[in-house]
Amino acid sequence: MKFCLLICFHIALIWASSLEKHEQFRNKRNIGGRIIGGTPAYAGQFTFAAAIHVHTADGTFFCGGALISNEWILTAAHSYLKRFVDFSATLFTIQLGSNQLEGEDSNRVTLATSEYVVYPDFNPETLEHDVGLIKLRMPLEFTNYIRATQHLALVPIQDDTTVQGLGWGQVDDLTPELSNDLNVVYLKSISNAECRITYGNQITDNMVCVSGNYNEGACLGDTGSALIQVVSRGRQIHVGISSFISGNGCQSTDPSGYTRTFAYIDWIRNTSGVWDQ
Repeated sequence: MKFCLLICFHIALIWASSLEKHEQFRNKRNIGGRIIGGTPAYAGQFTFAAAIHVHTADGTFFCGGALISNEWILTAAHSYLKRFVDFSATLFTIQLGSNQLEGEDSNRVTLATSEYVVYPDFNPETLEHDVGLIKLRMPLEFTNYIRATQHLALVPIQDDTTVQGLGWGQVDDLTPELSNDLNVVYLKSISNAECRITYGNQITDNMVCVSGNYNEGACLGDTGSALIQVVSRGRQIHVGISSFISGNGCQSTDPSGYTRTFAYIDWIRNTSGVWDQ
């Protein structure tokens, strides 16, 4: 079964991981994802997009996230819940305001924090409840390029809905480096019944799977990044958190898996105090 237990799931987030390491996990469900078949986002298109480097005793890992207020970032729990002895050693370096990870950009703001909250029932083996929050040390000052998500999903995303996946993850299976550009791709949500054909019964109602044309979707490094639905008048709704991809590789035609934002809206609000969505 592709949707199998993954003991060393954090390896899939190492942005400098080698192809040899990737091959070790090809017959398992990989955690994370890249944007395959996407195009670079334009400046200011996703003002909430956060690039997160997680520094731990085990190394440095990368994931994405979404700014939901001037103090909180929404991401995946497994992005930073590693098997540490000393959890206080966790440090997040967060970049906001720029679509590029490197290079000069006057709109980029880089912050550091060590405070985070993981959903209490998160299961690292099945990825059930794969949601977490990172708190900034000080409130941010918003700019034209740094703003919180417009809306968090208040209703479940329906099947066959057009959505946008984004992230800085790998652009193919053979290139282990992150993309320097934030990429976006148009996808369609599919039914959980259809997703279970690929991943089995561990797909729950709290998850949503998406599929693109042929092999478009998420890849290694996209973990924690947002899934966006654009509705009337261009309003962006945060409907999912990138959680897992197929062990057959990013360029397979298997769907990508996300945590449904709607299922955790009460916990997000109660934890962060963000109620004005």
